[in-house]
Amino acid sequence: MRPHSVVAAALLSVACQRSAPPSPPRESDEALLARADSAAVRLSTTLKERLVAAIRSEGPAAAAEVCSRQAPEIVATLRRETGVTVGRSSLRLRSPADAAPSWVDGWLRAQGERPAAGVTGLRVVEGDRARVLRPIAIEGPCVLCHGAPEAIPAEVRAVLAARYPDDRATGYRVGDLRGALWAEATRRSGR
Repeated sequence: MRPHSVVAAALLSVACQRSAPPSPPRESDEALLARADSAAVRLSTTLKERLVAAIRSEGPAAAAEVCSRQAPEIVATLRRETGVTVGRSSLRLRSPADAAPSWVDGWLRAQGERPAAGVTGLRVVEGDRARVLRPIAIEGPCVLCHGAPEAIPAEVRAVLAARYPDDRATGYRVGDLRGALWAEATRRSGR
């Protein structure tokens, strides 16, 4: 084989090889925050819609069932669909399963037991994680399950006692800070 032919064959071989596709760009801080925020909004919206529908169609005891049975399913579905870890927590827990991660617990403790008005949430990126907190304010329908114990309807108290024997999430009034919805997203990066 002639030297020119060898060089041409080598160049042709290299030129015909597929190059690796370019790595996707690193997810920006704003995109990371938007993904976490979107998951927190979906949790809030989905849970509220189901609670309101249950109260309207079956009464307030059904709302307690929604929180007990459907809320964990909503959280799991959101994590699976979005890759974002979401939850809700409070200083006064109803369910131990809703215990806050340390960063959420710190925020809750800093807020204390005060009115929700004026409490701002949190949107922060720390390294490759975005963390979002949205305050939960007690609204009118909330007191059906979270109000003064003596004011909670008997059928609701029965469901709460059966589902949550260590319930501490009562005694709230409209306008109180109930806790927080939270979301934590990990950055998607290029390869």
